[in-house]
Amino acid sequence: MSPGARRILIPLIVAGLALGVVLLMVLARSGAESPADENTPPAVEPAETPSDTTSPPTTPGDEPAGDGDGVADPDAGEPASPAPASTFYVARAPDRGTRGHATPPATLGSLDPQVAQARIEFSRAGAGIAKVTFSDIWASARARHLAAEHREALAAGDTPETPLPPDELRYVLQETQTLRNRRWPQGLDIPVLAANQLELNGQRVNLFDYNRAGADDAEVYIWAETAPGVFETEIFDDADALVLRVTRSFTLGDDYGIELQQRLENLTPHTHRIKWMQYGPSSLPLERSRYMDRRRFRFGYLPDPEQYPNRDIVLAEDNDLLLERNDVVKRWQKAQEALAAGEPAEEFFTLWPNRTSRDRNYELSWFGSTNRYFAIAVHPPLVGGQVADRSLADHVEQILEEVSDPDPTDTRQEQKVVFTYLVSPERTIAPEATFALDVGVYAGPLDRHVLGAADGPYRTLAMDKLILYQMSSMCAICTFQWLAHGLLGFLTLLDKYVLFDWGLAIVGLVLVVRTLLHPLTKKTQVNMQRFGKQMSAMKPELDKLQKKFPNDPKRMQQEQLRLMREHGVNPLQMLGCLPMFLQTPIWIALYAMLYFAFDIRQEPAFFGIFQVISGGAWPFLADLSAADHFFGEFASPRKFLLWNITGINVLPILMGAIFFVQQKYMSPPPSPTMSEDQLRQQKMMKVLMVIMFPLMLYSAPSGLTLYILTSSTIGIFESRYIRAHVEEMDLKPKPKKTRTPAGGRKKPKDAQGRAYAEALARMEQKRKLKKSGPPKKYKKRR
Repeated sequence: MSPGARRILIPLIVAGLALGVVLLMVLARSGAESPADENTPPAVEPAETPSDTTSPPTTPGDEPAGDGDGVADPDAGEPASPAPASTFYVARAPDRGTRGHATPPATLGSLDPQVAQARIEFSRAGAGIAKVTFSDIWASARARHLAAEHREALAAGDTPETPLPPDELRYVLQETQTLRNRRWPQGLDIPVLAANQLELNGQRVNLFDYNRAGADDAEVYIWAETAPGVFETEIFDDADALVLRVTRSFTLGDDYGIELQQRLENLTPHTHRIKWMQYGPSSLPLERSRYMDRRRFRFGYLPDPEQYPNRDIVLAEDNDLLLERNDVVKRWQKAQEALAAGEPAEEFFTLWPNRTSRDRNYELSWFGSTNRYFAIAVHPPLVGGQVADRSLADHVEQILEEVSDPDPTDTRQEQKVVFTYLVSPERTIAPEATFALDVGVYAGPLDRHVLGAADGPYRTLAMDKLILYQMSSMCAICTFQWLAHGLLGFLTLLDKYVLFDWGLAIVGLVLVVRTLLHPLTKKTQVNMQRFGKQMSAMKPELDKLQKKFPNDPKRMQQEQLRLMREHGVNPLQMLGCLPMFLQTPIWIALYAMLYFAFDIRQEPAFFGIFQVISGGAWPFLADLSAADHFFGEFASPRKFLLWNITGINVLPILMGAIFFVQQKYMSPPPSPTMSEDQLRQQKMMKVLMVIMFPLMLYSAPSGLTLYILTSSTIGIFESRYIRAHVEEMDLKPKPKKTRTPAGGRKKPKDAQGRAYAEALARMEQKRKLKKSGPPKKYKKRR
């Protein structure tokens, strides 16, 4: 071969070999399966994990000093080279998973209220929280009272006669829950806020549970505990070279706060693209004394920057963003049906961003899960106990959902658990830099004194809006939050400074409301009595009209109204239920407030006298936020139709008896003009009110039944007083009205009378028009 040919052929061969190596690397990266993906449990991965999301231009703050924000800056000199291609990445504990895993991780906090507000237990699965137990919040009223007596004896220097209740009776906010559904039929135990996975340079890295890759027969755990509440893992590439070190550190703060520091340290001279995914707040457990299931998912958000350019306000009032847990479960089930039918269902899996947040240009500030009295929420990290940034968008871009059936034999919706996933935006970590994904966590009661404290961080983030006195989204328009807050403030005033007891405070509220409404109540009842006597006096003439117009109901009605007008009878006098209508908003607001107010949880009525005389054995009115339990409390709630029965109650039965007395002895006599059908309907309504109200409120908070029972009892004595006053009044029918000299009728002075007179005039005009026909100018020409 000539030298010229060799000079041409050799470069071509080298170029071909180089091109072949490049093609092999590309094919290996795109087609090879990662061992990490093989060992990632299918149920850990959400059903829809968006991979085409773009990261916003902002970068996370509050990074460690000296490391910057860990985000590669394209303008800072020569850009760093990207990481070399790797077929897979694997996460392993720094000690290779062989040290200390036989013992559980250390705990944070304490069950001593003098030391901490809660105790946190951890799990190595995803370096998450295994259990959050409060130190001074108890699951039952009896346990709380026994603990209070024990502490009071210790504070007085005496030997407590009452032992401290066992730790099992302390309230557990959240603990490891089982994810079991069609994709994970055997079940998977998931700790709270556990790490799920990391997307590194386009490859998924399993960060949950253990990873068998590289082990013979032993389990190689991913996370190692380096200190109490501190966990660490290391990520290696396919050449077993160390790429990243990931650290999760939990710290207990004040006011039920937890600071979660998450750091990703780049240990290579190359840039890396990362996207973080972890479990978020899941649905909280049901309250034992629940009357209904009102677990919710709530969002705080920064409004549209075009309207609020300063970004110094957080809102949470948009009812379109209030997600009832039951609605989320139904939406998931509908999505499963759609997927089974081969239809797209991506929108069903995404809690945030949603249609409302996109249309109104909201930016996420916090996300929380609540039940009746408690909440767990993630929010921007605090700096020195104060809010540095009101936005969580740099840390959480998407929130996904997945629903589990923890018990395959129990198909009730209330037993289903909603798991959430927090997905970060995609970021690029600079060489040898540390990237922070810190978040703050609130894990505590829905206490207005904590969440609504002036100058507190939770008030700044509008997390006091987690407290919502609302029975359902359908009742949002009829439940006035300002009224519920006002009632709670007034009851608190009576309890702390006037009556010193919540039960007496509710009775005091009844007296105040009844006193304010007494003038209106008296006027309406007097009018009802006058109307009844006037209609009785007119009965002979009404009977004549019925005989005269037996087959013409319209003419009968017109003549009846004419007769009533001539006798000075005003039908609007029958508005005797107006005071009850005016009290209805108070009842609704009081109902919601008594059901959700943490202040009244496990508070006894009348200084706990029923517990004092029984040595604590009688649970009657021991908890105004639960049913009264006159005949005892069941060991476990029992489901009967729509009711969650926790004991045998007496206040609803007494309330039905009081309603019966009101209906039988205090209602005005029926009007002589009422037909047989109307009389039957009225009788049926009375029976329904006596029976249905006690049934509907059987498991309601005893504070509400105490309010209604007290108000109805006082109403009976008030009605007797008004009836005695009416007996002394002259309620004889007034003489017929004379016409004015101009031929017209005198106009009544009161507004009701004027409206009544105008209605009669219109009816008379229509009658004359119908009798005489339309005006001549409108008649058809022949």
